[in-house]
Amino acid sequence: MFITWAESMLVHGEGDMLGQPYKVPEWGKRAAFRIFEYDPNRLVRVGPVAAFAYIVSRALLIMPKGSAKTEFIAAVMLFLLAGPSLPTPDGPVQRKSPNLPVAAGSWDQADKLFGDAAKQMCTGTEDSPAPLAPFVECYDTEILLTEGRGKLYRVAAVAGTNDGGLPTAGAADEIHEWDTPRKRRVHLVLFQGMEKRANCLELNITTPDDADPDSLLGIMVADAEKVAAGEIDDPSFYYLHYGTDPTRELLDAEGLVDFDLLLGALKDATPADWLDDDDLARRADSLIRKKRPIHEVRRYWLGAFARGGGHWLPEGAWEDREGSPAESHPDNPLWPAKGTPVVLAFDGSYNRDTTAIVGCTLDGYVFVVDAWERPDDAGPRWKVPRSDVKLSMDEAMKRWDVLELAPDPPGWADEIESWEATYGEVVVEFSTNQAARMAPACTRFYSAVAGGDEDDAVMPLTHDNDPRLARHLRNAVTKRKPGGDVITKESLDSPRKIDIAIGAVVAFDRACWHALNAEPDVEFTAVWT
Repeated sequence: MFITWAESMLVHGEGDMLGQPYKVPEWGKRAAFRIFEYDPNRLVRVGPVAAFAYIVSRALLIMPKGSAKTEFIAAVMLFLLAGPSLPTPDGPVQRKSPNLPVAAGSWDQADKLFGDAAKQMCTGTEDSPAPLAPFVECYDTEILLTEGRGKLYRVAAVAGTNDGGLPTAGAADEIHEWDTPRKRRVHLVLFQGMEKRANCLELNITTPDDADPDSLLGIMVADAEKVAAGEIDDPSFYYLHYGTDPTRELLDAEGLVDFDLLLGALKDATPADWLDDDDLARRADSLIRKKRPIHEVRRYWLGAFARGGGHWLPEGAWEDREGSPAESHPDNPLWPAKGTPVVLAFDGSYNRDTTAIVGCTLDGYVFVVDAWERPDDAGPRWKVPRSDVKLSMDEAMKRWDVLELAPDPPGWADEIESWEATYGEVVVEFSTNQAARMAPACTRFYSAVAGGDEDDAVMPLTHDNDPRLARHLRNAVTKRKPGGDVITKESLDSPRKIDIAIGAVVAFDRACWHALNAEPDVEFTAVWT
C-alpha cells in the first residue's frame, strides 16, 4: 500500500534525481512492510472509522550516510498525510485530520528534512511536477491538505515545541544530535500525545554515534537490544540497523586505511541498492584521499557505533562461545546436572544495580542461575527482593556440589554471614573492587573468550547464551588499573549495568583455580598467581 502510493504520487527531492519519480529503496521496502503491518484480528476506532490495528507504534532505523533515509522519512509522513494509510475491512482509507510533526535536532536539519525532502517530493519542479501537488498546499513551515484539516509541519528540538499537541504520527531525524536534556524533553513532549490516539507511529531514524548510554539514542538502543534479545516482548517496537562490526579491520600494515578493506566494508554496510561497485569504489577512494578520521568513517559511512572508552570483548567473540552443559538438569536444560561440581559467584545490589548468581563448571561452562534487575517502570521505592535472593541461593547450594561460593561483600554482609554459618568454608569473599584480584580474573576471562595468551586462558569457556549476561558484557568497558585492565561501567551513573558480567568473570576465575587443583593429573600450561 505505502510502496505503490509513494512511487505513484511522489518525486525525488533535492539531489541528482530531483523531480524524477520516487523509488522506495529496498531497505525502505523492508522497513515499510513492518511499519505498516497490521493485525487482521484486532480493530481500533480511529475517529469515525473502524480500522485494523497497526502492530508497530515505535520504530528506530539506524544506517550510514548516503542511504536516502531523509527521503524515506518524508515519504512515510506524506503517505500518512495524504495517502490511504488506514487499513479497514473494506479497504484502506485516508485518515481524517492527521497531525504530523517532522523534527530534527537543529533548524538546519529540520529545513533539510522539510524543505529539501518533503516539500520537493510532493510538489516537484516546473518541468517535473509531482502527482501529489494538486492535493496539497506548501508553505515555509507546513504542508496542508487542500481538502480537510491535515497538516505536516517542521519542528526543531527547541524546548517548549508542540507542548500539548496530539500528533497522529511523527518523525525524528538524526536522533544522535538530540544530545542535551532540553532536546530529550522536546522528544518526550512531541510524542507523548500519541498515546491518546490510535494507530500512531513514532519514527526515529539516524546515523550511529558514540552510543552515550545516557543519550536519547543510547536509551533507545538499549531498549531495542532487549527486544531483539527476547528479554522484552514488545512487537510494537521495530528496530533496523545497517552497519559493520565496529572492530572490523580497515588498516594496512603501516597503519593507513587500506582501499580493499574499506571497499569490502562499504559493500557490507551500505543499504543503498542504487550504488554499484564502481560507485562504492569512488566513495572509498574519496574517503581515503580526504583523509577522513577512521572513527568518522566507521560511524558515518559504515554504520558502526563507536562506543565508550573501549568496549571489552571483540564483536561476535562471546556469541561464538555458546555451548551447553555436559549433562543437563531436568528442570532447566541450560543448567548442569544435579550434583555437578560448580563454583558460584554472587554480585549483590540494594536497589539500583543488578543482583546476580552466576555459576561455572570445572570444564568452563558459564551459566546464569538467577538475576534480579530493576524494572524499567520501577518506582523510587523498588528494592531487590532479598528473600527471593536467599531462597534462590539456598536452592542452588542444594542443587549442585558447590566447591566455592564467591560473594562480593558490599551491602550483603548479613546474608554472607548467614551463608558462612550454614555452608562453612566453601563461602570465600571475593572483593571485585580490588584490582589485584580482578585484573588477572578479567585477563583469564578475555583470553578464554576472545583468544590470546594460552597461559592466561587456563581452560576453554562456553556459556548458556543468557541474553542478560550478553547485554551486561556488551555494556562493559575496560579501565587501566595498577594491577592491569579491569571491566567497569561507561560512567558511574550509567544505566547500562555490568553486574552479571562481573559475576561471570569471578565464577570462571574461581572455577579455573578449582580445576587446576582438583585434577592434578591434567597438565595445564598456566601458572596460577
